[in-house]
Amino acid sequence: MEQTTNRVIYPERKTVEKYDKDHFIAYLNEEIIPDYVPETMEGQQQPEPMTGYAYQGPMKDGGTLIEAKTSDRDSLINGIIRSRYSQTEEDAIKTHRLQMIGNEVSDTDKKADYKQEWKDFNSLRDVAKEYVDRWLS
Repeated sequence: MEQTTNRVIYPERKTVEKYDKDHFIAYLNEEIIPDYVPETMEGQQQPEPMTGYAYQGPMKDGGTLIEAKTSDRDSLINGIIRSRYSQTEEDAIKTHRLQMIGNEVSDTDKKADYKQEWKDFNSLRDVAKEYVDRWLS
């Protein structure tokens, strides 16, 4: 079942907030919108253009619920990674990478798939670190 993604635009940059005892709500997939003009109700004066910040996630407000009990760097990074990959999926990706390093994979298609999944996983890790480092600075 595919998860619904909601896109919400805010007039200020969002970060991460405690949601409950086991989760934080994180605002990921940030898009900066220069010269954003918020919608107005009929009869209201048109606001001046501003910088808008759009976020996409499964929560109604565009956020993504991540599992983390504390707001330390490692917990938040792990929470973002877990929002996309289970521990089992991560272990499989790392196993595939080790098989590639040891030249244990001879199938060309598998090699290409394993290479791509490693690239995708590391890309998410890098993005997670960038978000968390910005949030905690």
